[in-house]
Amino acid sequence: MTLTDARQFNISTLSELESVLLHLSEDQYQKKSSLLSSSIGTHVRHIIEFYHCFFKGLDYGAIDYDNRPRNSILEESAKQAIEYLKNIHLLLSGQDMSHYPESVAVVALLDSGQSIETSSSIIRELLFLQSHTTHHLALIALMLGQEGIKLPVDFGVATSTRLHQKSAEEATQE
Repeated sequence: MTLTDARQFNISTLSELESVLLHLSEDQYQKKSSLLSSSIGTHVRHIIEFYHCFFKGLDYGAIDYDNRPRNSILEESAKQAIEYLKNIHLLLSGQDMSHYPESVAVVALLDSGQSIETSSSIIRELLFLQSHTTHHLALIALMLGQEGIKLPVDFGVATSTRLHQKSAEEATQE
């Protein structure tokens, strides 16, 4: 996978989220789910902040997903969240990443409060972000389904699951 492929993979996933958010009211966005005790806004904020940490980490030399701003405005306003998602889209599609080294440091916080650092790559971190986003889209899909809101069929479904289901479907048709 190339850096361009990884960037496009994320853009596609974030575009799915953005298209769903465009159809939600602020009340739907903010409503806490009885299943998860969180709102759609909570999950969207979390997604956005991981991308924020990624880009900040590239600029500062170490990606730290645990040290997030936790911007409550992103939980309360779908319109604000959409603006942030558009900005991430622009960064993913337009930012020149050729000046960054292929290897990046990633910092993680342990239960003890200590931090550890490991090595990764920009492509690997973009793949992580896409997978992480898909996981939260699945939770959002669960919450919206509980409210009777119809979503695109593959919303929140991992790529590997989509491909497996397609393969299984084709095998049963033979």
